[in-house]
Amino acid sequence: MRLDKFFSSTGTLSRSECQKALKCCRIAVNGEIVKKGDFKVDPEADVVTLDGNKIIYRKFTYIVVNKPEGVVSATEDSRDKTVIDLLPDNLRKLNLFPCGRLDKDTLGLVILTDDGISAHNALSPKRHVEKKYLFRTADSVSDDDVMAIENGIMLSDGYVTKPCKIEMLGKDEGYIYLTEGKYHEIKRMFGARKNKIVYLERIKFSEIEIGDIDRGEWRFMTDEEINIFTQKNGV
Repeated sequence: MRLDKFFSSTGTLSRSECQKALKCCRIAVNGEIVKKGDFKVDPEADVVTLDGNKIIYRKFTYIVVNKPEGVVSATEDSRDKTVIDLLPDNLRKLNLFPCGRLDKDTLGLVILTDDGISAHNALSPKRHVEKKYLFRTADSVSDDDVMAIENGIMLSDGYVTKPCKIEMLGKDEGYIYLTEGKYHEIKRMFGARKNKIVYLERIKFSEIEIGDIDRGEWRFMTDEEINIFTQKNGV
């Protein structure tokens, strides 16, 4: 692999930024300063450093985004800004895609990756991966509403949702924990109880949380989060 490709693949430097770093003698391979972007490296065997710091290469990229309202969970859209548009240019070129979707007006955690197998497994109903959402409703939520939704409720199309968990924080606000992700599911669940969702934010996917990312910002997953997402810890 070319050295400049190595850096762009890790999301550390764009190719133009890599060229500038090379000219400034900031990059070394196995302890030797390198000045050419087409220098060949073995990502699995060579030690590549930038300013003395080792750069970790992974076959796939895993990113957490805090999606703002009005941004769509897609790789491209002719009208609206997408979650991919929130990334810098060098990461937009990595063929990343969102693992699952959030509605345009729903905020919060979206996972971007180019690891198709792990994304498919994470979304598989057989895995029962739990997602946590913060919600607010137009009207008060009664104990009967909570019980009906938690036990599985019939939607307008006849589909009965899987059991879930609701933790109320007030009369019209709380957390809901789901293991499935049907189209507009949370909105339709509360709609079946004659109520309306006015705010919805995903804050957790399995054990992966947004953390302190500002709205519209992103971060790379930690090693622990990658292990969770790729099921190396059995999740």
